[in-house]
Amino acid sequence: MSAPRGYVTALFGCIGLTLLAAVILNTTVNPWRVTPTPWSAESLDPYRDISSQIRTGKAGIVRSNETIGAAFIGSSRVANALDPEFAGWNRDDVVNLGCSGGFFYESEAILRYLIGERTVEVVLFGIDPGDLSSDVDTRPMGDFHSSPLATNQDALNRELRYLFGISTLEASFSTLKRAAAGETTQYTPKGLRARPKKKGQKSQLFFIRDRIVGEAAYDLPDKGRTGNDLNAEKVQLLEGVMRASREQGIRFIAFIHPTHALMHARAADAATPPALFESERRAVLDIASRVNALPLQGPPIEVWDFCDYHELNSEPIPRSEEARMTHWNDLGHYSIEMGNLIQSRVMGWPSPLAGGDTYGTRITPENFEQHLESVKQGYARYLAGPQRGDVEWKEDLIRQAAAEP
Repeated sequence: MSAPRGYVTALFGCIGLTLLAAVILNTTVNPWRVTPTPWSAESLDPYRDISSQIRTGKAGIVRSNETIGAAFIGSSRVANALDPEFAGWNRDDVVNLGCSGGFFYESEAILRYLIGERTVEVVLFGIDPGDLSSDVDTRPMGDFHSSPLATNQDALNRELRYLFGISTLEASFSTLKRAAAGETTQYTPKGLRARPKKKGQKSQLFFIRDRIVGEAAYDLPDKGRTGNDLNAEKVQLLEGVMRASREQGIRFIAFIHPTHALMHARAADAATPPALFESERRAVLDIASRVNALPLQGPPIEVWDFCDYHELNSEPIPRSEEARMTHWNDLGHYSIEMGNLIQSRVMGWPSPLAGGDTYGTRITPENFEQHLESVKQGYARYLAGPQRGDVEWKEDLIRQAAAEP
């Protein structure tokens, strides 16, 4: 063999060995859980961090769990608050597939991915108030298009990246480093963001003030009032996933997330309080009713509405930098305890929170108009009750911000 040919052979041999080593390392560590193999290290599961590749990581949870009996799907409200290991389930095949920073288009895609890969019994599908009236598409804003959720032409390149890509190698080494230090990650192996980073975090009051002033400064539309024009594509996709779920015999529970009562409150509404997000509530129920009228094998679609003025949604706002609300992280995100309550209500389990027995309403064509009237009455009570001072505080903040040069 000539010297040049020997050098080439040796070079390609080294490259091959390097690639083989990378494949062995990446599939052993399996940092995003997307390449489960018999030799993947189970002991590393608490140290696998999906926070920088959330969509990839949530698809990895589907791949790495051979059986999934129940799944939670939705935005950060789902990701941060619905605990798949809540005692009410009494089973270990429940996963949280909520994606922080992701709304309806991503929720629809992950549900499609889930039911294409696994046989599922129950799906809790969270719908954010305002989302069905919005044209916002969060898929280009994160790792959606580089994840298994995307149905594109890059599937082969993507799967090869998981085996020996540089980014996967970096994630594998980071996983090993965390394991050596005993440093668990934000997300549990079942997908709940139970341990968000708090280093350097501002106070809860700071975030609430900042959001109120920021939204007023940018004059963002209030979808609770202007959301009469629904996004036709989202409506069609929602009907599609409801139909697909019934076709596969899945118990599909659509639930409208709560928001804190202050988020959309206006003192001027006191005389004639509206049922905020009425068009969206009505649309979700109408879609479910259409799908339920079809001769399909699965149980009827269930619709629950938690976006009301229950006392748990009307917690007083803290007025000091040190204080925090018990059940709310901000005006849009509720606590894990509240997430457990939502699970308990839709599944018919005992309430884990005091006063939770009356939380939320399962809406049907028969009770819907009465429910809307109840929402309006609850809003009127909120604006006239002890928390009206919070509404005044909010509107003072907005006025002060508008007056600043």
